[in-house]
Amino acid sequence: MLLLEPFWVYSSVAMCVACGRKELLKVTDIWGNRYFTSILIMIAGVFVPVENWVLHRHPDWETTFLVKTVSDSTLIALASLLHILIALSGYWLSMHLLRNYGEDAVIKSTMWAFSIFFCVQGLFHDSFMYSGTYEEYQDGVEKSFLSFFATDRFFDAYIIFFLLYGPPFYYLIVSWNAGYPREERNNFNWKMGREVVLHAAFITGIYVVVWGVGLLPPKFDLSRLLPMYLIHFTSHLLVVLPLYFSPTKERSD
Repeated sequence: MLLLEPFWVYSSVAMCVACGRKELLKVTDIWGNRYFTSILIMIAGVFVPVENWVLHRHPDWETTFLVKTVSDSTLIALASLLHILIALSGYWLSMHLLRNYGEDAVIKSTMWAFSIFFCVQGLFHDSFMYSGTYEEYQDGVEKSFLSFFATDRFFDAYIIFFLLYGPPFYYLIVSWNAGYPREERNNFNWKMGREVVLHAAFITGIYVVVWGVGLLPPKFDLSRLLPMYLIHFTSHLLVVLPLYFSPTKERSD
């Protein structure tokens, strides 16, 4: 999903910066350190190849059905460049927030990027999680939300992606979030969980108001909130819960 992937790339990078907050505040050169190198390897060495494979396999879905096929490598090359540029700019922005406004600012920017990525998929699932063909989409053929989970798109873009990208991502955030007293670690994780709930409430409120005044097409009713909640909370659970496995140290008196 090329339209939403910038939010995923930024949130992944910002999450790593947030978890490595203690050591990253000590570095003098934000580009010449092992943390930046590890993040760049994760994005350029794992995320980009996997996403390019998904784009090659499902060009219609990845482009939100703007095109049916990708005849050459231009689009894939541009997508790769875009992902790397977002990773670089996202790292710079996260470091700027961390150094000037503290870890809370990084947490908020991280979780907002995740929330936009997840909630948009749920609210607009008839585009971003459409299970039909390119022709069916152009003809306006409706498909159920649940039917997407039985497609090869879901298997490739979610299951295979998770199996390949998950290990390096989880390794970085869990290991970089290690070494804090248990109370400090749990407080950090609680801040992230709080943002998840606040974002869901805020987005729900905005959607209900816009729907209530009649600014949305007829097909956009309150039932769309259910897929949004499912994607939003389930996906965030997979992102935040592993942080509780970060090893802690006892606080010294």
